[in-house]
Order: sequence, then structure tokens, then C-alpha cells
Amino acid sequence: MDKEQLSQMIGEKLKQLRFERNWSLDQLAKQTGVSKPMLGQIERGESNPTVSTLWKIAKGLNVSFTAFLEEEKPNVTVVDRRNIEPITEEQESFKVYPLFLKPFNKPFEIFSVQLEPGCEHHSEPHTRGVEEYIVVEEGELTLYINEQSYTLEKGQAIHFVTDQAYHRYGNNQKEACTFTMLIYYPNSSHE
Repeated sequence: MDKEQLSQMIGEKLKQLRFERNWSLDQLAKQTGVSKPMLGQIERGESNPTVSTLWKIAKGLNVSFTAFLEEEKPNVTVVDRRNIEPITEEQESFKVYPLFLKPFNKPFEIFSVQLEPGCEHHSEPHTRGVEEYIVVEEGELTLYINEQSYTLEKGQAIHFVTDQAYHRYGNNQKEACTFTMLIYYPNSSHE
């Protein structure tokens, strides 16, 4: 899937979710904190939202991050990260590859994340009770949760509740860091 197809898919799903709630673009803007013009561009597929913008929209709609990317899936799915168009931020030094999207009534989704050397990404707090499980696959990840920092190397893992006031991901090394992230949604029946 290329960027244009990704933008179209996100836009169509955003419009569908807004219509399901009978919301105007003004109401959606107020609920998400994303401007009405930006939301209109996203719905029309004219803008590919950043990771932060998509999180704000997901949080405002009370849906999973990948609710905008859901497609019908067969009983067995093989995923090749090389064929996935990442959602990017920080001048494309923070790349999120949606591996397994959150199916309806399932409480999780799985991503592969790549941080280029020197990248630092600040994450919006998620909905109350949402948890992240991270396994470092390559390189070294520095994760900041509130005032505490955690440095994880290849093969190490961490779990935390993401409604913390502050969390960010950093790569202070000279090579890229890749990690797998599972996000658990305890109230999945509402998403």
C-alpha cells in the first residue's frame, strides 16, 4: 500500500467514524483538538496525518490507533513489514509499521517501530488503562515515563500503563533501534 492509498483509507475510515456519531467537522475538531481544516483534508485523503495527529483523533473518538486502517482479514494472515507503508513523524526518523490492526472486540494491536539515531518521539497519553508492551529487536531504546528513564537493549522488554502524563521514546545510539509494540485496550468492546 502506498502513501496515497494509506491517506485514502485513513480518510474514509475517519469520515465513517464521524458519521456513525452524527458529528460535524466542528464537533470532531472540538473533541480531538485537531483543526477543522486538517480534519477535512484527512477525510478527503489530501493529507497523511502524523502519528501524533492520528493519536489525538483516535483518543477523541475513543478508538484504537489503527481503527483507521482496518480491513477484512482472513483466518490466517502473513505480514511482511517490507510491504507496509509506515506512519511517520520527526522528519521520518520515527516510523510505525502497523503489523496487526486491532480487530473489532479484540483488546490489542501490534506494531513494529523504528527510531533512527538521535530520534526522540514524545507520545500523547492514551485512554485510561491502556497498556504498552515493548520488546527491543535491534539497537537500544531509551524510554522515559514521567521522570524515570529506562534503557533497553536487544532482547529486553518493558510493560507500562500509557495514561501516564508523559512518555517518550529515544534512540541515543549511532544505529537504528527497532522494537515490537503491543498495545492492550482493556475496554475493547467500546472500540
